[in-house]
Amino acid sequence: MLYTVFIYLVYLIAYLAYPFSRKVRNRLKGLSGNINRIRNKRRNDTAPLVWIHCASLGEFEQGKPLLEAFLKQRPEYKSLVTFFSPSGFIPSQNYSKTDIIAYIPWDTPFSAKRFLAAANPSVVFWIKYDYWKNHLIQIKKRNIPCYLVSATFRPDQYFFKPALKWLNPVKYFTRLFVQTEQSKQLLATVGINNVTVTGDTRFDRVRKVASKNVSFPVVERFIQSSQKTLIAGSSWQKDEIIIAEALRQFPDIKLILVPHEINPERIELSEQIFSFCRTLRYTQAGQTNPEEANVLIVDTIGILSSIYRYADAAYIGCGFDNGIHNTLEAAVYGIPVAFGPKYDKFEEAKELIAAGGATSINNADELRSLLTLWFNDDNHERERQGKICANYVERNSGITEKILAEIILIRTGNK
Repeated sequence: MLYTVFIYLVYLIAYLAYPFSRKVRNRLKGLSGNINRIRNKRRNDTAPLVWIHCASLGEFEQGKPLLEAFLKQRPEYKSLVTFFSPSGFIPSQNYSKTDIIAYIPWDTPFSAKRFLAAANPSVVFWIKYDYWKNHLIQIKKRNIPCYLVSATFRPDQYFFKPALKWLNPVKYFTRLFVQTEQSKQLLATVGINNVTVTGDTRFDRVRKVASKNVSFPVVERFIQSSQKTLIAGSSWQKDEIIIAEALRQFPDIKLILVPHEINPERIELSEQIFSFCRTLRYTQAGQTNPEEANVLIVDTIGILSSIYRYADAAYIGCGFDNGIHNTLEAAVYGIPVAFGPKYDKFEEAKELIAAGGATSINNADELRSLLTLWFNDDNHERERQGKICANYVERNSGITEKILAEIILIRTGNK
């Protein structure tokens, strides 16, 4: 009851924030008629449904390999993908391999019951986190198999605190597939033992994206035959200020900048930060000479994971804000990666640093030293670090098959 009251308070705060937050507006607008749309899609459909829930776009990248492999094995299934955040829901509208894309409702018992009655899933996959307790309770009451995938756990999470153990939402999963042995051991301390260590499905996703080898003529014209191309992916303002300060001493390095947000105000800010050199927007490069620019600002979504293939090195954004974005999207191409200091919640970042393929920097001076190391004349250190990254991704792939094989054993009663 206390948890549900809290959810209603969050719901109220969201409506109060409606005039001030684009994300809140997008979510509330998307929720309007959400369940009716699902109900209409499912009304005369007798096919079983697999439901995958993702908090946002990053988690969807983890969920895609699992969804696609599941549907390949079980083509009779329809599929539903839900998001909490508009930053996942909006860019995913063109994803053609699912039947329904929707927002997950607010986590009240009433909304959860309505949602499950409308969707009527046969199996549920929850990707990494974003646990909605009332939905999970209703799933369990309906005896629907529900699996947590690619999860990690830390001692500072609220449900490991003695006073808040009663709030623990993860006890409702049929099985938990976690990334590390440490997560498994931590769950055991609160009596959760239906756990398998499998790793992270993002390894499978980035390898599949890299294998497509998509070409981008504008990017190719921009870099031409340059052997000094840096991509800054999912960058935030703090990242860009540091990168700009460091690059002032490297006029021969080509920078492909991919801001995390691409609204007009944000792109204009990036142009101001790099005003000391020639910048060009990706969407305006068709009728120009992109090779004459120093900085190509990608003001469109959905291509970052593919254009990393053009880089000689990568900088991963948000390491000075909430925590770094996906390092594996770059590492799969065999290039070294760098990022800011906030990476402690990301196992792959810690492991890449320990292996010698990634570097954390704290300021422009440290980035400047790293660029000197990467882009000196012999390139040996850059190549050495890049090989470490490529080998790391290859060594940790094949997670999706392990998870599906385990689920088959569970569902057939052989485990």
